Formats: sequence, C-alpha cells, structure tokens
Amino acid sequence: LLRRTGFRSLVTYAATGVFGSIPRLAREEGFDGVIVMGLWSPLSDEERKQAVSSAPYVDGYCVGNEGLGVRYGLGELASAMDDLRRRTGRPVTTSEHVDLYLNGPYREWLRTHSDWLFPLAHPFWAHQRNVEDAVSWLSVRYDYLVAATGKEVVFKEAGVPTAGAPGFDENMQMTFFQGLEKTGLKYFYFEAFDQPCKKNPRELPQVETHWGLFRADGKPKEIIRWFGAPERRS
Repeated sequence: LLRRTGFRSLVTYAATGVFGSIPRLAREEGFDGVIVMGLWSPLSDEERKQAVSSAPYVDGYCVGNEGLGVRYGLGELASAMDDLRRRTGRPVTTSEHVDLYLNGPYREWLRTHSDWLFPLAHPFWAHQRNVEDAVSWLSVRYDYLVAATGKEVVFKEAGVPTAGAPGFDENMQMTFFQGLEKTGLKYFYFEAFDQPCKKNPRELPQVETHWGLFRADGKPKEIIRWFGAPERRS
C-alpha cells in the first residue's frame, strides 16, 4: 500500500521476529530510496543478529528510540552502535527527542556519536497549535542543529494528529505537511498508519492513536489525495 502510494523510503523501529524481515520485503516491493532499520533495544542479541543479516538491504541503522537513561544506559548504547558499525560498515545513529540534542546531560554525546542526527520532533507536544507556529518550531531546531554540528539532520518523526484535540483533523495534517515540505527540511512522515494499540484512557488529549497518513484499516486520509495531486507529481 505504501509503495503504491509513492513512498520509496522507510524507517522501522524494531528488528524482532517478522520486523527483522521488513527491509528485505521493502526492497522486494520496490522501495529504492533510503531504508533505515531500527533496533528497539541495544541489549537484544536477536535484534542485532537480524540487523547484521539485513545489511544488504539497509542504508543505515537507528539503535534505540527514546530509551537513553530509561531502558538502557549510555555505555550499553555506545557499545551496540559501535558493534553494528564494525560488523556492517553502515552508518549508525540513535533517536531521542529533539530537545535532548539542544540541552541536557546527553547533548554532546548525541551530537558527536551519531553518524547523522535523527531526532524526534513533534510540535504538538510543544504546544504549537497552528500550522505556521508548528513549522517554524521545527525549522528553528533543524537549522540550529545543522549549524551547530555540521552533520546531516533528518527528523525521524515529524507529524501532527488528526483527532483527539481541538483544531487537529485531516485537513490540518495536510496543511502542516504542505508547509513543512516548502521548508526543504529532511524528515520522515510520522506515521504510516493509525495505531489503536496506543490508546491510553489515562492520557488526555487522546491523540496517540491518530498520527497515521492512513487509518488503521488502510483507508487513506486527506493527505494521501494531496500526494497524488497533479501539481505535486510535477
């Protein structure tokens, strides 16, 4: 479905079980862009083994996701990243919230030990409630990191929910990405599909299940129609 829509690049988040086959399957489906394979846990021998065997299909690896100092320590993450570089010859990074690249105890380490910077950046959680402010919030952080590090910066996650909070709907999502595309920033769309499994009745606003470009049943949202618009294809 993603390939038929026009997507050519892909980011995964884990390499356990069938997830470890996604890079190969994506190439077989015709994904000829960048494929970044994710490992959820730097401590998982299974994920590291799957990652190494998938090297022919992968352009780079992202080891860990928002887990530094929580699910794993700095030494454990560094060891896993170095091991994967040595065994595959591919670039390796990790992923944390963009603010940790700007401030905090891991700032310098994240900047220097990542082959490229791959932060998560969601203006919604920074209380940016209109499109112009959201795009500006992303642009400022992107430009600063590029200037401060001289490294390639790609937002691993950039997006807005389509339900669960006032003013956030499918049209707002489409307008947000239209504005973001004009900036020239490098980013991956977050995320492919809505995920009902993320529902947490204790959290308000209830937005975690509504970030997809497609609904959970595969039905396209408004943004998919924009992807196929003649003016965009040209």
